[in-house]
Amino acid sequence: MTMGAILSFLDKKMDWTFVLSKAESYRRLKESMNISFWDEYYKSSVKNGVDKLLRKGQVEVRETEEGIMVRITDRGRTAVIKRKLEEVGIAKPTKWDGKWRMVFFDVEELERGKRDLFRKWLVRLGLRRMQKSVWVHPYPLDDEIKFLREIVRVPHGVKLVTAERIENDEDLKDWFDL
Repeated sequence: MTMGAILSFLDKKMDWTFVLSKAESYRRLKESMNISFWDEYYKSSVKNGVDKLLRKGQVEVRETEEGIMVRITDRGRTAVIKRKLEEVGIAKPTKWDGKWRMVFFDVEELERGKRDLFRKWLVRLGLRRMQKSVWVHPYPLDDEIKFLREIVRVPHGVKLVTAERIENDEDLKDWFDL
């Protein structure tokens, strides 16, 4: 948990974070984040979290004449994005509006990894597969699909449609308990 919190903090910084020493870096990191959060952790726990991130290549450190400079790496940003993806979910309204949300995607075979990843997240979000590249859900999911297609990097290969009616949708209604 500490490593995720540290990465989230560093991800918000656009440039190098300057610190005078390792001890000072841990102190400033703790001060700059939610104090009540850090009360749960010992100083050694924070230090171990930062050291693990450094070993995993999720942060980088440069020593300069002024002191030590710390920055999140691309690998660290990827870890932050994966964490955010885990939090993505579709809110279920109290009443169904009677509309179906359909996700169509066409991702080339050369980008099979992206296609498989996108499909995996559609399943996690609770969409039901109607055909090979057609998925359906009864509740609004515009923001979630926009986020996923940007993260997976398939912005033009995915289309979202809101439909008033799907013929023979009894099986879908049963699936979603509508």
